[in-house]
Amino acid sequence: MTRRMTGRMTRRWLAIPMGVALALATGGARAADACPERWEAAAGPLPGGAQPSQPADFGAVPEACAGSDLALRLRGALLDDSAAPGFFGDVLADVMVRGRRRIGGHGWLSLAVDLFSYRYVNDGGLASTGPSFGPPTVGYYQGFTVTPGTAVAIYSRALLPLDTARQSGIETGLELGGSVRKGLGHRWVVDGGLSLAGPLDIVAGQAHGRLEPAALAEGWFSPRPALAVFAGGALRLEVAPTPTLLTIVPRAGLRAALRQSLWLAFLAEAPVAGTDRTTVIASLFLGWSP
Repeated sequence: MTRRMTGRMTRRWLAIPMGVALALATGGARAADACPERWEAAAGPLPGGAQPSQPADFGAVPEACAGSDLALRLRGALLDDSAAPGFFGDVLADVMVRGRRRIGGHGWLSLAVDLFSYRYVNDGGLASTGPSFGPPTVGYYQGFTVTPGTAVAIYSRALLPLDTARQSGIETGLELGGSVRKGLGHRWVVDGGLSLAGPLDIVAGQAHGRLEPAALAEGWFSPRPALAVFAGGALRLEVAPTPTLLTIVPRAGLRAALRQSLWLAFLAEAPVAGTDRTTVIASLFLGWSP
């Protein structure tokens, strides 16, 4: 009898520290989880670039975490080459809507479209303007949890041939890539990824394709969960048919989680090298994550 009572008491006393250890381990895993909650602002990357080279979210490295949300982006781009011998200027403004729908535990779908684009071009005094709609993109994504603090996703995205700005011919394309997100403690996160876009122009029955790989890396800092700032850079190349450096672009911005599952974000980009002569790109986002 004494041995039985002693055994029971021993098991009870051992259960206490084991339970505490399990709770601490679970809490630590949740704290180190790479994927953000709805009230956390450090959730990216944000889709950047400028039309027509990057319509909607085509060619933009996506999030590494599954989710459902709806976002509106107001984007403006300026190319100022008004001094001699260029005498050229280009102003672009567009409105994009992008939605994601979670399917299963780690997969999701996306649909994005430039609802309205307005471009003003002044080439040596010859001015042209015109609004347009499209093109849209659709994508499928599959996420993986490598470690409790690291999330990885692979994806495929298609550019649909619907663009009213084109007077003749169509443009379509396919994009493949992957993204990663790594949590570094409670305040720091790094994310980025690689993409390979293959836009295809079909004009007068002839197809002209390109291969454009891209890379993105950025770091996020959250002074508090509902507010985060980030900075990083992106690189885009053309490897076929003509090897070309398209752009090297530093980027920075901030994101804030608001009430009612809303969030607000700002992204600024300034290309510093490559054939892309855009001076500055600024994007304002308003989103909802139910």
